[in-house]
Amino acid sequence: MPYKKTIIFILFFILSACGDSGDERVSKGHRDAIKIQCEDASNVKACGLEVRENFIEDGNDYADFSELNADQINAVKFECIRSKKFGLIAYNNCLEKHIDKALGGTLFADKKKKPENNIEKLEESTVFIARAAVNLSKDPPEEYDFTSGSGIIISKTEIATNCHVAMAEPDSKFLNLLKEEGKWNLNDNIKIVTWIRLISGKDWALAELIKQNVKKDVCIIRYTPKEAFKVSMKPISRFVPFDKLKKGDFVRAMGSPSGLIGYTSTGDIQWLGTTEGLRNTLSNIDEFDKDTKFIVHGANIDGGSSGGPLFDADGNLIGLNTLISNTAAENIAVSADHVKDLLYSN
Repeated sequence: MPYKKTIIFILFFILSACGDSGDERVSKGHRDAIKIQCEDASNVKACGLEVRENFIEDGNDYADFSELNADQINAVKFECIRSKKFGLIAYNNCLEKHIDKALGGTLFADKKKKPENNIEKLEESTVFIARAAVNLSKDPPEEYDFTSGSGIIISKTEIATNCHVAMAEPDSKFLNLLKEEGKWNLNDNIKIVTWIRLISGKDWALAELIKQNVKKDVCIIRYTPKEAFKVSMKPISRFVPFDKLKKGDFVRAMGSPSGLIGYTSTGDIQWLGTTEGLRNTLSNIDEFDKDTKFIVHGANIDGGSSGGPLFDADGNLIGLNTLISNTAAENIAVSADHVKDLLYSN
């Protein structure tokens, strides 16, 4: 029956034309981007076929990795992980942009080397946090990081950090710069998102604010795994009470100061006290509750360390690095007591 063979041939041709079977140009990342783009569609498979078909019909070509070596390919894909969120075209455009950088020798030009260390276990519980403004009026949407900080995994789904990291908003200087560069208009639809990744990892995930104690600068964000955006969550094992700490105790800070993702430093506890004791040290101390417990220590921290963990010699959490000053008391953390209180609050 010839007509049956004809129908089968037509169906095979349509599926082959719209799919990516056997096409080496279509990476797993491309397929992930298509899945994310179609995740809310009533018919996911049909949506995927339509996205692929429109992609080609609109004159697009899949990013070509053929001139790159393995390290360059991995680096390019890493830079574009987050762009999968905005679909196939956004992801593919990101790949092409960074492939051009790789071929031009500028892909690694702005990267700062991460310090090497042998504390892998602590790294598995420490995260890098980026706050980004997404311009949804652009097609495809464009994303701009405007601040970053650190955090510590405290449960299978929750991360503790400073509120001034988790609740940060883009300032006027940042917005004006984007406006001058033609990337931003006053009437654009802007959404603020929070991205996380392990300081020793490459995978990104989204998080959202769920609890806050602004007067102690302690916030909790919840990790929300979704398709390609998943990270391994290994919470710290123990919180050390403030009243168990002593001056001279060993401490280790972890975070990402000045873009050094995974930076670690060591020192000892130099002072323990509450808000009143720091009144002559910090001009903004009145922003904290009077009973806020502070740890002044000798482990170097800087911008980007905010919200990162302060560990004791056994790798237990004793505080969140929160403040720096220009006085002798340069490195200041809030007690892990406040993290624990917020974690178990209703």
